Amino acid sequence: MRRIIYFLTVVCWGIFLFSSLLWGQDGLIPFPDKCGPYDREAALQNLEILGDHWGYGYDSLLADLGLWAQSPYATIGSLGASVQNRALWQVTITSDIPPTEPRRTVHIHARTHPNEVQGWWVTDQVIQLLLSEDPFAQFLREKCVFHIIPMYNPDGVELKYSRENAHGIDLESNWNANPVEPEVAVLRQRFTELMASPAPVEVALNMHSAWACKRYFVYHDSVGTSPPFTILERNFIEGIRYYFPNGIEPWFYFISWTSGTPLVYPESWFWLNHGEAVMALTYEDMNCASAGNYDMTAYALLHGVADYLGLPFTSIAAAPEPQTAPVQLRQSYPNPVNACDGITTSAVIEYQLFTAQQVTLDLFDVLGRKVATLDEGYRPAATYQLVFDMSRLSTGKYFYRLRSGNRVEIKQFTIIK
Repeated sequence: MRRIIYFLTVVCWGIFLFSSLLWGQDGLIPFPDKCGPYDREAALQNLEILGDHWGYGYDSLLADLGLWAQSPYATIGSLGASVQNRALWQVTITSDIPPTEPRRTVHIHARTHPNEVQGWWVTDQVIQLLLSEDPFAQFLREKCVFHIIPMYNPDGVELKYSRENAHGIDLESNWNANPVEPEVAVLRQRFTELMASPAPVEVALNMHSAWACKRYFVYHDSVGTSPPFTILERNFIEGIRYYFPNGIEPWFYFISWTSGTPLVYPESWFWLNHGEAVMALTYEDMNCASAGNYDMTAYALLHGVADYLGLPFTSIAAAPEPQTAPVQLRQSYPNPVNACDGITTSAVIEYQLFTAQQVTLDLFDVLGRKVATLDEGYRPAATYQLVFDMSRLSTGKYFYRLRSGNRVEIKQFTIIK
């Protein structure tokens, strides 16, 4: 009888442990994927459309780090290294004037999942705004310090792994592993240092983008947190939505942690170690062709964070919500390019900049291979027309992509021979 009881006990524990490994720490119910059901084929299609490294690689980051380092408000440093020994860079932004009172701390990290590049473009706009001479940016720099990790998974970006690092591990759900991946160890150590400092983190944003083609926050239910924290969550999310009401979904769009507290996420680490002291949430941008308005999203995020921290900005009229896209890429003409007549072999591609900025205009074939760079450099605000000779190209569809500091615009044309 004792052997039977012992056998059943071992079996039950085995089932429990297997289920925990299979489903996570939320009973026997798997946590819903924050970024939506993963579609590897869609991620690869995105890679073809957006271009090499989903439009922004490690070299792109290094170039931007050089530009940001020229600002008196930015400090660039490496926190550690990835599996393949790429630096995990941190950008710290605050005022260069010594504070009269302790500054509030905000942490942001992006590009955990390499294919979710849209979350990075929002982060990029956050950096651009914080480094500007906008009155609101000056106010934030005086009151806060922002620690931003723009590319948390550089190996995955360079290897073109949709979600994983060089070991094939999803860093987003590696926080309770033993041992954790090198990237997770670096970020966890950084969190530990900041939380032990005189100005601990109060807001921690984890930037992603979702296949649902919606902008939303991953709300944590009271079952996995606490009733007081859920009130703070709602105020935080709705406070950000106030500045972009038609762009970001309400707080209840995606509810998680309904059957307990998980152990696997960076937000889990904050909750289990610091509870209601840190507003640690995942933000999901749009992972689809309709993505954009990254500047408006960044504007809303920063204003909502300031309001949540109780930092009223009285000169709100000095920083109106942007209404006009800073860049506009127009349809090429003629389209299609009919080279059969032996006369028409060129197409005109036109774009307009509403502010001076760095731009890159590339041409790709239908397989996502870059055919040519049509324009590249720092351009003043103006309308630009480029005439490109199509005679050496084969019949078929092509894409031209304009990448600026603000967004990515893509259009298509056809050549007939």
